Amino acid sequence: MKKMTIKHVALVTFIVAQLLRSSFADTKTTSEQLLQSHTEHVANIQQLGKTLLAISDQFSEVNPKILHSYLALHEASKKEFLTETPDLLDNAFYRDVTDLPATEHNMTMDFYALLERKDKKVATTFFRQAGILGPNEALEDNPVVLKYLRVEKIANVVERGNSANAKAEFGRVVIPAHTYFDTVAQDRDAAKVALRLQHEFYTASNLPSDVTRFVQSYDEYRLYNFTHILRVTRLGLALLQKYQTERFEDVDSKILEEFLLLHDQSKLNFSENFLARHQLQAQESVASQLYNNYGVDFSTIPDDWKKESGDLVKQLNRVDEEVATSFFRRKGLLGKDESMADNTLVQKYLQLEKIADLVDRGGSPATTEEFGRAMLPAHTFFVKVLKDFESAAYAAVLEHNYSEIVAGDAHMDYIPEFRLALKRHKWNSSKRKFSRTTGECMQYMVSFILDNNTPSLSMK
Repeated sequence: MKKMTIKHVALVTFIVAQLLRSSFADTKTTSEQLLQSHTEHVANIQQLGKTLLAISDQFSEVNPKILHSYLALHEASKKEFLTETPDLLDNAFYRDVTDLPATEHNMTMDFYALLERKDKKVATTFFRQAGILGPNEALEDNPVVLKYLRVEKIANVVERGNSANAKAEFGRVVIPAHTYFDTVAQDRDAAKVALRLQHEFYTASNLPSDVTRFVQSYDEYRLYNFTHILRVTRLGLALLQKYQTERFEDVDSKILEEFLLLHDQSKLNFSENFLARHQLQAQESVASQLYNNYGVDFSTIPDDWKKESGDLVKQLNRVDEEVATSFFRRKGLLGKDESMADNTLVQKYLQLEKIADLVDRGGSPATTEEFGRAMLPAHTFFVKVLKDFESAAYAAVLEHNYSEIVAGDAHMDYIPEFRLALKRHKWNSSKRKFSRTTGECMQYMVSFILDNNTPSLSMK
């Protein structure tokens, strides 16, 4: 450690003298305890950073190993002071700076600025040695380095908002990370990522074991959406088979199967032609936005966030409606200028899809994990919300036979095998493709699942 200048010693000594007058003056907090708290904080930061890379595709250029090493240096300046000059910092951080008189506040902020400058030097040296930052390049001018710093910032604020030590250290209640980013930093994107990270690290990770976890990464979220389509297809065909003669006599089972396998294409189809046709050039980021809300109960987020998410859902519904319209016109069931709402036969296909969709949402245990709350059974939703008593009756029948119909899809039995497939076929998360296979990742998912797990989707 470089020797502190007289100015710095005087500054720190002044701050310590003032802070020792605080309400924490009687607390026998030692530099060893502060160092232990700091060590725990850094360890949590490293784990949060790792989790953040797994749940978001915004940081695909960040190398996990380099990130882990960098985060080990988080707030190295504080550790340096605690290690080299412990007498100066005992209880130094234990006071709410917002309550300090102007002179003391300014001196304290100067001290924090000193620590930040030292940490910036540490970061600069680290990224230059890692070959990410040029010899004459500043941190803020390197887009890749900025992603590392953003991961660190989000992880740090999330940990502070959930740490029992943070309240004592800062002398006040620390607001949740998503609130800080949204209202103080004015960074809505970081706020959403922070809320997702907080849920994943402090809530979902506390579940008994991985057996109870259905989705642990963005890639598994896409697989989860695909298995939802398989279950919707099974459920829809089962309902048709049972009630075809009395209600759906003019519905063709093969056409229905083809239609149901197109369910939620807006979430899964990333082909260039599909994106261009439906004006979804940023489809990958759209799916990421959906995953940012995974596991978060909407009752916990601000109303304007709900509106943003609602607008996104409307966009996806528009795409799925366009997919359905195009499909029925190709099959000759819908006229060139005819609306699906005016076609009685097409409405039957849509009704079967809707019932199957809501039955799976209410029946699959993964749905509760996705939406952060228990879901209404489909028949209850049809009665209380949609006032559709006919569909409610059909839904009740499917719910009664749900486990038998989905036959293994409901509990995400494919996930462990697919994790192994990701490893064996060298999945490139940044490019969303496998090194050892060709084509889009969902094509591989379809092939893998149908060849290895699902003998036939058709009802016998």
